[in-house]
Amino acid sequence: MKETERQALLRQIQQWNDDDEFSKCIHAIEQIPSSDRDYLTTLWLGRAYSNLAVLGDRNSRADTEVDGNLLGHAIEIFESIREHGELDPMWNARMGYAYIIYQNSVEQALHYAKQWVSLAPNDENAKKLLKDCERVLEEATELERDSRERKLLLAQESSHPPEADDVLGHVIQHINAYFGRYTQLIHDDSGLDHPLSIAVIPPRVEHDYYTLVTIGLSLFPMNVPEELADSKLNRAELLINLPKDWKLSEQDRLDNRWNWPIRMLLATAHFPIRDSQVWLGSRDTLGEEDATPFDEGTKLNGSILLWPGVFSDASFSCVLPDEDEVNFYQVIPLYPEELHYKLEYGSDAFLDLCPDESLEVINPQRLNVVTDIGKLNYDCSEMDDVHAHQSKAEALGWTVDPLACATHMAIFLHWGITRNRMSNPFVASHKTIVEDVQNDRLKDLRPFVIETLGGKLNTQMFDCQGSGFAQWYNQNNRSNPYVYLRDYRDYALGCLKGKQWSSPAEEEAAYLKLRFSELNQAVMEKLIDQRFKAFLDDEYDAEADFKVATADVGRPRVLLDWDGPLYCYASDRIGQDGCQARRMVRILPEREERGWESGWFFLTGDEAQYYGSADYEEKHCGFYDLREICAIDPSLVPFLTMPYDTIMERDEQGQWYLVHKDAGIEHRIKPS
Repeated sequence: MKETERQALLRQIQQWNDDDEFSKCIHAIEQIPSSDRDYLTTLWLGRAYSNLAVLGDRNSRADTEVDGNLLGHAIEIFESIREHGELDPMWNARMGYAYIIYQNSVEQALHYAKQWVSLAPNDENAKKLLKDCERVLEEATELERDSRERKLLLAQESSHPPEADDVLGHVIQHINAYFGRYTQLIHDDSGLDHPLSIAVIPPRVEHDYYTLVTIGLSLFPMNVPEELADSKLNRAELLINLPKDWKLSEQDRLDNRWNWPIRMLLATAHFPIRDSQVWLGSRDTLGEEDATPFDEGTKLNGSILLWPGVFSDASFSCVLPDEDEVNFYQVIPLYPEELHYKLEYGSDAFLDLCPDESLEVINPQRLNVVTDIGKLNYDCSEMDDVHAHQSKAEALGWTVDPLACATHMAIFLHWGITRNRMSNPFVASHKTIVEDVQNDRLKDLRPFVIETLGGKLNTQMFDCQGSGFAQWYNQNNRSNPYVYLRDYRDYALGCLKGKQWSSPAEEEAAYLKLRFSELNQAVMEKLIDQRFKAFLDDEYDAEADFKVATADVGRPRVLLDWDGPLYCYASDRIGQDGCQARRMVRILPEREERGWESGWFFLTGDEAQYYGSADYEEKHCGFYDLREICAIDPSLVPFLTMPYDTIMERDEQGQWYLVHKDAGIEHRIKPS
């Protein structure tokens, strides 16, 4: 082969490689007799086989396993030119990349990464491969060590169920069942009179952070107020969540930079032990506004206790054989301004300010939900905003099509529309789009998300179940084990396997590089289906407060063109017995739920007398379809658009009046 032909072939191979056309590279090179191939063409042949094994042509292996046979063949090709390649950075690079994937041969990959760095000390890709190999080996070592420690702990634990009076045995069972299997115990040596331990649960798939839980506080029953004596709040254990990169070795814990959350946790636990007048409960706060921060690296200096909602309601309490309970509270550090706000305005008002991420995992430098409220720009109904992803791409120096920043949002919206999970207001406002999607005339919703929805999705776009699911899955909600963006990122990383990322931030943003395709959309929607089932199974009580009216059977529908939320709260006297409403109240729903909840509450006024129960609102009322209630009582229809805070009552003649309160006294006026 002439040199000009050889150079032309190499340029063509380079172009095919850039276009992910690896089979074409292989075919062209293998047309050359093996005896006539030089070092460079052989290197390119091995590279093509390696990329084909990992990526496939045009990224066709995105959702399949690496082809081990092809990758093994690539290594054989590289080995055939070892004599010339050992001093070539590119050869060492290809061997390193191949071995880090091939049969988990990370030790061999590390060898070639070191050689690559020594031959090209300024190559950032070489440094990254070396770092990746070291990280993988370190993680493997940590896993092996954790496994040994866990086996030792398990050996120490009884293989039989704990005895009825073994409180800590039941606590440990509860921790393992609801928070995760712990691999380490940190022992508190601050006092022999109140020995405590802390179970350390390492990061896991469903909770990508450390969870630390006290063991021993429950042995010291707290002196709860007499009026709460029957509430089973006298026993407790505490927990915190720490980032997955937090340092927890024995040596690291000597440094207050890493130890202060543990110190805070233990101090909180010691408080009721040392002072018999103190007891701990959900939403309690500890600390003073002028207290010293926990560490010089943070301004956090107080704390609030909350139920650990991220682990599900079942995690809140461990029921003992004697029917006593051990309650678990998550300790969340606060800034002094947050502590003051909670004390002045109450826990509900404070928690309304808090994005979930500020409550879930300790972050010494997180934004202050009181003083940084403008920076937080927190909307509890907002699920996602395309502009946040555009900013992420810009920060990385990536040039990304704006549509790419909306791909994952469009997929979730497409799922909601095709599964009939959208709210009535959304369907009414975007009827053509909904019909086109449901009739398979429209697949790609990215332009609609950006141009019509302003680049945002919120929970109000979905129906009752859809809204709850969106909060659970999209908003990194404290009660869910999954996060949609994390699932989508993981899928993208699988599709882009073999791509090199220069930093963890780039790897985290990999989803922005995944092209939209109907295949990717279909795969993700199947996963969303699975997550939705998990939500319904684990989090959503289908019977809860939602009821089906029986009194509307055979009655004509009178609410035919209603484009508002479809659910109201009503008495069973109306929904089941067919009585006319005599009082109607419209209350502003939670912002996240305004897509499906109208805010209307309909009563007959005789519920307490009829049911003989002071808590009839809980036992004999529930959410009904507004169309069912209006079929039973058509007189409600003209007033459905009345504003929130409206109160109306019907007199004995059936006339509706507005109720106006003045100095606590109700006055009735005829509506205009």
